[in-house]
Amino acid sequence: MSALFRAALSDALDSPPWILPAVRELRGIVIPAGGELYGRLAWNLVTTLRGLGCTLPIEIWHMAGEMPEDMAAVFTEAGCRLVDADATLAALRIVPRKNDAEIGRGRGWWLKAVAVRFSGFAEVLLLDADNVPARDPTYLFDDRAYTRPGAFFWPDLPPVGNRTVWVPEVAWRNVGLHPVYGVRALESGQLLIDRRRHLHALDIAVLLNEWRDYTYQFVYGDKDCWLLAWHLVGSQYGLPSRNPAYRHPAICQHDAAGKLVFQHACAAKDDIAAGKIITGIVSRRFAPDAAASLATKRLAAQRPGPK
Repeated sequence: MSALFRAALSDALDSPPWILPAVRELRGIVIPAGGELYGRLAWNLVTTLRGLGCTLPIEIWHMAGEMPEDMAAVFTEAGCRLVDADATLAALRIVPRKNDAEIGRGRGWWLKAVAVRFSGFAEVLLLDADNVPARDPTYLFDDRAYTRPGAFFWPDLPPVGNRTVWVPEVAWRNVGLHPVYGVRALESGQLLIDRRRHLHALDIAVLLNEWRDYTYQFVYGDKDCWLLAWHLVGSQYGLPSRNPAYRHPAICQHDAAGKLVFQHACAAKDDIAAGKIITGIVSRRFAPDAAASLATKRLAAQRPGPK
């Protein structure tokens, strides 16, 4: 497996980046979501963004068969663009690895890299469906910490317990890199990327996630794949100066000036989707309305139209 992976990675690194698909709009938000729970979380995220005054266009990415029709109708009515990742790749004549269906595990993480790489936005703010912004994030697109390198990532929580380094040595070596000590691991509940400037790194990120049956043995899901991809091609990226903190149920992430901007709710997903008020979430006021409006709109979408 390692030899096959190394050969595929070497070919990708030696190849020019693949074409940039047609850009629909300059800036926008991409939310990977699919299935009942993450669809409901995505609706909470959309409701929160709009409630905070964010008017950026939104794409909801999902895999084939993972978006219920009534829920899809709600997102479409709200002005979101739904994107089937499998259909998008098929239309571009991109065939994932033949054993993709056998891999199974982690395909949702793979979706995130595909969504950013093939989004209709030139500049993408990726937000996990379980992310809850504390403020309108639109200003991040104009922050020099992002505009200079064209990419801005957020670090993971500091190492704890038996972990003594941000990124284990094996992760660097297994992709052919010398270990870079002191580099902070990434937390991919939010990413900000100018695709026009980082196509090659994005292609490598997609490849690392596509080979997840191998790479996920030495990294945790997609998050370190972004870091390794950027280092493999020598691309630059910005980071906030302030480390994240955990405030139940979320990882709190800050902008370059140290202000809280995102809360990635790794816990209490069911409660958030159900519209419960959670004290630790700054933008908790939107949750009850999001849950209630989704239920009402889905019922309306299920009613047969006039004959």
